[in-house]
Amino acid sequence: MKLENLKDFEWYNEPENVFFRGEEMRLIATEQTDFWQNSAHDVHIDNGHFFYKKSDQNFTLDVCWNFQNADKFSQCGLMLRLDAANWFKVSLMYNESSAVEIGSCLTVCGNSDWANVPLERDVHQMWYRLLRKGSDYVAFYSIDGKHFIKLRQFILKALEIKAGAYLASPQRADFEAVLNDVNFY
Repeated sequence: MKLENLKDFEWYNEPENVFFRGEEMRLIATEQTDFWQNSAHDVHIDNGHFFYKKSDQNFTLDVCWNFQNADKFSQCGLMLRLDAANWFKVSLMYNESSAVEIGSCLTVCGNSDWANVPLERDVHQMWYRLLRKGSDYVAFYSIDGKHFIKLRQFILKALEIKAGAYLASPQRADFEAVLNDVNFY
């Protein structure tokens, strides 16, 4: 990752522990952080870490994370955000049975949904891609950074949107991940 590519990026809930080494950004998530909204159950969590760039244009965003110590509900992935009640996230996640899956969440008007795809093997590096064309978005993931698999298509109506990488750890204080690449084009 070329650090000059990050000059237009900002933080929402910057983690206390961010380290730069060479071409990578190493982060340690703050414990009990997440992005989740459910009005019916009065759950409103909006304290995850989000590193983003604003855009009102069509774009492609690629994000690559590397991680070793992920466990139940630890997350590092890609996020698109209008505000606390309207956003999208996708990440690799270990569920309650410790199985690994790609999970995606679209939150509209303060209510989050959840869709997941189980993976057949454990991975420690994941690429994500998001394409924007107007209010239409298509999310992809890749295990090798070359072959991207379409995961989800959705609409999020907003002229200017924030898009970037996110990290959260609902249950652990020591979840560490390395942001290897962020390309916004």
